[in-house]
Amino acid sequence: MRIRYLYLFFFSLLFSSHLFLGAQNEQPFVERHWEGVLYPTKNDSLRIGLTLFYCNDTLVKAELDSPDQYIYGIEASSAKIQNDTLKVVIKKLRAHFIGTLDDKGGYQGVFVQNFRRMALNLRPLNFRFQIKRPQEPHEPYPYQVTELNISDLEGKPLINGTLTYPEEGCKGTIILISGSGWQDRDEAIMGHKPFKVIADYLTRAGFAVYRYDDAEPVRFQKMTTLDFAEDVQTIVSYFKQQDPYSQHPIGLLGHSEGGLVALIAAAENNEIDFIISLAGVGENFTQTLLYQAELYAKNGGLSDQEVEATLEISNKIYKLISKEKNPDKLGKKFDKLMAKYTKNMNDEEKKRLGLTPLELYQKRSTLLSPWFMTIFKIDPERYLNSLKVPFFALNGDKDTQVNGKTHLPVFEKYRKSSSPFSKVKLYPKLNHLFQECETGFLEEYGQIEQTISPEVLEDLVQWLNLICQENKK
Repeated sequence: MRIRYLYLFFFSLLFSSHLFLGAQNEQPFVERHWEGVLYPTKNDSLRIGLTLFYCNDTLVKAELDSPDQYIYGIEASSAKIQNDTLKVVIKKLRAHFIGTLDDKGGYQGVFVQNFRRMALNLRPLNFRFQIKRPQEPHEPYPYQVTELNISDLEGKPLINGTLTYPEEGCKGTIILISGSGWQDRDEAIMGHKPFKVIADYLTRAGFAVYRYDDAEPVRFQKMTTLDFAEDVQTIVSYFKQQDPYSQHPIGLLGHSEGGLVALIAAAENNEIDFIISLAGVGENFTQTLLYQAELYAKNGGLSDQEVEATLEISNKIYKLISKEKNPDKLGKKFDKLMAKYTKNMNDEEKKRLGLTPLELYQKRSTLLSPWFMTIFKIDPERYLNSLKVPFFALNGDKDTQVNGKTHLPVFEKYRKSSSPFSKVKLYPKLNHLFQECETGFLEEYGQIEQTISPEVLEDLVQWLNLICQENKK
């Protein structure tokens, strides 16, 4: 379950982690590269890469990279050079760069985004920034890859995804469900594509795998965890009605909140044959957020007293959400509580604790969202108690977002009653993405080359082989 937090610099709003590299043109391009540094605030810097593509000496397109945020290939809407002046426009980011060529081949200029101007001087490079992700698969694949879009009951496109199918035989079908926040089908984060790696590994082992994008943003903003589970039911129904998938077991693999979604869907649908919970939740959402709040407050340099105060006010807020059903009433109670809490704080204290008026407004908006108000009222144990299919629940012991040491015992409580083949496992030195790590904190995710531990991948295949073989019998 990814923490919903604000970056220290506004520029993260510009570079979304779900922007995709534009389709590659088959024409022979000549690429030229530049790099520079933006300073969104006095204490923050952000490297920027620019690549210009030429065909027959004509500039045909441009792409931006943000290596510090592990974002690559943001395609510009337009790029033009006139009288030694370069202008690059990125409409989807509401941004542009204008620079003048200097005598060293660089561009001295300004980057503008949302009317904010920042100096950006680009120097030429003979290479483009690259990111090492050795586990990410690339074509040609030893299996079939199909774009599969699933419609709703009225025939309208609802879910867009990718189906990978083994060349020789199929042991079962696995549907991948991503975690909190809008996710693409690869669950891309900081240059990693965990679901693409998992789908590739499982398909090579003989399983059909379907991974899909979350709903379009307009619809997604109104959805809750329960709505996500309904979409999963639609996907399961599709495969249950199609050969050869209906002839084999069909199960769910959910990461983080996706594990909870899988649990809800399987508890309510006896046509789902198994589930895998990757860092899924067993405790209520309040305990999960308090765990996150404590770890990240300490990691952020807050004193013991400040950490204790943070946990105290957080707990009061979460109790309000758990009890109150009316958003308007909740908003008023939140405002009253925070006004009392910050009454004697100066501006510096508010800034340090993330309680400025703007930050409080943003927190309030999140708290009053349908998703947030719903997930606080979901009891995972209710669904575990109803689950009658095998599950594999796994966590890393360095997960700073979902505490495996407290969540896995809840799964263990229901392991035998669900199925004799259910399994619970805590992995040492693995984080929320199941990477081998040192600290487990978010900023480390992109620094690690490994996308997911090979041990975890091997364990998934071994367990799936057992489950599908038993189901076949």
